[in-house]
Amino acid sequence: MTDTTTEAPTGCPAGAGARQPSMLEVLAGTWDTCALFGQLREAAPIMYVAEMDAWILTRYEDVAAVAKDSKRFGSMPADLVGEVPDEVKDQLPHGYAPWIPALVNTNPPEHTRIRRLANHPLTPKSVARREQAVRDAANALIDEFVADGRADLVEKFATPMPLHVIIKFLGLPDEDNQRFRDWTLGMTELFLPSITPERRLELARDQVKFSEYLNDAIAARRKEPGDDAISELVLAQEEGESSLTDLEILGIIGQFVIAGFETSAGGISFSLNMLAQHPEVLARLRDDLSLVPKAVEESLRRLTPARGIVRQVLEDVEFYGQKIPAGSNLFLLVQSANNDPAVFSNPEKFDIDRDPSEMRRSIHFGTGVHLCIGAPLARLDMKVALETAITRLPNLRLVPDQQIRVQPGMIFHRPVSLEFEWDV
Repeated sequence: MTDTTTEAPTGCPAGAGARQPSMLEVLAGTWDTCALFGQLREAAPIMYVAEMDAWILTRYEDVAAVAKDSKRFGSMPADLVGEVPDEVKDQLPHGYAPWIPALVNTNPPEHTRIRRLANHPLTPKSVARREQAVRDAANALIDEFVADGRADLVEKFATPMPLHVIIKFLGLPDEDNQRFRDWTLGMTELFLPSITPERRLELARDQVKFSEYLNDAIAARRKEPGDDAISELVLAQEEGESSLTDLEILGIIGQFVIAGFETSAGGISFSLNMLAQHPEVLARLRDDLSLVPKAVEESLRRLTPARGIVRQVLEDVEFYGQKIPAGSNLFLLVQSANNDPAVFSNPEKFDIDRDPSEMRRSIHFGTGVHLCIGAPLARLDMKVALETAITRLPNLRLVPDQQIRVQPGMIFHRPVSLEFEWDV
């Protein structure tokens, strides 16, 4: 295999003399990336994308190996969303909340300590205690539009659902839902390299308010803990470990919010879309809700909401004859890895009966020391969302002939809208 260094995938059409589209432009116009990433795995197992200043790995064996190797490949870089604008640096001395060193952007042994403490509110027992609150959120959202017989379920259900859950999880007031949503969507927008300096400054000012809001919540829990995740982080103790500082808690919450929102919003959207395209599977799930977790996992494998993860190269390495120097960024294209036929049989097929040994290899929540700590909550979100939608929206189906667009950006994969109909 010859090594490939390019800014756009091989096989993307371009007329004579036409500008080759960038990777971000290609992805913005591609709803189902399975065929596109198949080309990359074959022709470009390693490629450089200038927009990200990162080398992209596309094959499962490489993606999984790097994700598991914390000695040669470090955590996500601290500057993944760019520098804080000068105008607000004094107000954000440690950077944006999600990029304060915490979970995704620290290495062992620092990461090991923080993860052990941050896991307290995310144990299976802690998450299970919150299931009724998740169900209440799902039903309240559907109550608002069930009588209409038609809705954009991305806007009305998949997007607000995880935000409602996160707010409950953190113990924040319901009346703060709208501004919390604005702050969260603003955080995801900061990942876009194409936003103007004016828009970046506006978003940065919003992130000042977000950090102040969370710092106030942390201070309140220090004085009077409650039954919520922030309180559990404040009270977290592990033998021989120092407790979490306020700054570490702020970073953990910021990473909870952005990862929890994007994974669940994209995952719920993809799951509903897949089930609507496979009515025979939807009917099976409606008759037997115990199959819903299988549909959740297969949806996450087939169209992984987090396209990939970034790792820093800690020492010089080589892939397919291409030397990658220490200090470079690697983008592990998880969405491609999860559709690699070297690992998954007939990977383009949505198959809830896929062999469990195959499904155990799916890395939709990552792998290695940075395995997603919020996976139990995301799984609960998606399970409850699907159960509620398929039982309360009879004969759920996609509105035909709609153009499906995805949110711009490289890391997260989420549809802009999905119109559904159902019987009333």
